[in-house]
Amino acid sequence: DLTKEAMQAKLTELGGAGKPLTSNARVYKIAYRTERGDAASTPAVSSAIVYIPDTPRADKLPVVVAARGSRGQAERCAVSKFDPALEGINGDAWRMIYPLVGYGYAVIVPDLAGYANFGAAGNPPSAYAQAADVARSTLDGGRALKQLFPALDDKVVLVGHSQGGHSALSALAFAESYGSAAPIVGAAVYAPLWLSQRSWGAVLFEPVGKDFPLADSSVGAVSVWYHFTQAELLDGPGAGRKMFAADKQDAVEAFVKNECWGSTKLAESATYAHELFDPTFVSEIALPSATGGDCSTEICQRWVDRYTADRPHLTGAAATTPILLTYGLKDTTIPPNRMKCGLDRLKEDNAQVTTCVDAEQTHGGIVSARGEYVADWIASVALGEPAPAACAANESAITEPCATPPPND
Repeated sequence: DLTKEAMQAKLTELGGAGKPLTSNARVYKIAYRTERGDAASTPAVSSAIVYIPDTPRADKLPVVVAARGSRGQAERCAVSKFDPALEGINGDAWRMIYPLVGYGYAVIVPDLAGYANFGAAGNPPSAYAQAADVARSTLDGGRALKQLFPALDDKVVLVGHSQGGHSALSALAFAESYGSAAPIVGAAVYAPLWLSQRSWGAVLFEPVGKDFPLADSSVGAVSVWYHFTQAELLDGPGAGRKMFAADKQDAVEAFVKNECWGSTKLAESATYAHELFDPTFVSEIALPSATGGDCSTEICQRWVDRYTADRPHLTGAAATTPILLTYGLKDTTIPPNRMKCGLDRLKEDNAQVTTCVDAEQTHGGIVSARGEYVADWIASVALGEPAPAACAANESAITEPCATPPPND
């Protein structure tokens, strides 16, 4: 059991705003069946944490799936563990989850496939931002919650922060082809990582990468997570190591399998991300990733195709589903000129996006500041309540153009 007083205290500690929470929660930890994002759609299991309110907001609640932000790909980083040693990364999850359940919604928070039974044969780590991989675990999380509590309404709402925003939008894009527990009636995303996935190859281009030293920036670490875990899922066991220079492989593998967000262990082995990777891979992929130029090798084309697939277009029902995007102009994790790239892509897809921009909020602060607003917006798309008043600022407050490189494709 989790009391609303305990949730309120944590939100206050984290700078939360909004009216007092109205519901306690019963908390469950579960495992559910899903599939991986490989060509074989390999059967898999995701662990998750589930919150059920004792004072529901309505007689018939929607299924709410909350996708957590970047935490690291190691077993110990799984959100359902809420490892006390990882207080620094747990805060973003609490900011997102507690207003949802505390204002009366039933919520499931998937770890994603790969974390449960971590390291077992045939169970590669969760593939960072691999759209099919994260989408399936997210959509099947909704199925699991509906199966546990059949009285929930036949409506699904996706919520996500940062990397979780990518998971939520990927799930929306895959919902028609893969299926979901019920129709998705809305997606609320805080500062979503809806960038060109070429970014993780572009950082290997030396003029770009020198803006992101491993000791000071998370960009290089994300590139390592992205390439290592994608290779393990799509190319087979051991393929992740082979992406990297022979004398860096042990350090990189140890980082992926043991370290969580905020670790600077990689900086003990290199100054910039490109120094960690196999030099041949860097020479083949870095420049085309950064410039959008043509590939001259098979391995380059393979990875560019993967980058492209990992920011799928919103088509069909996904393009007509209401999306709420909240963002803080003081975000240094996804700065305004990068967020503009994500907004431009959603505009290209004619997505039904409402934006809420706060000039004073950071990457995590926007979640604290807008939890109540998101809960009210969900009520408007899923429960028939009036929509909350428009925010004081929208996307027009982001005055910088989309930053390149890489090209925003």
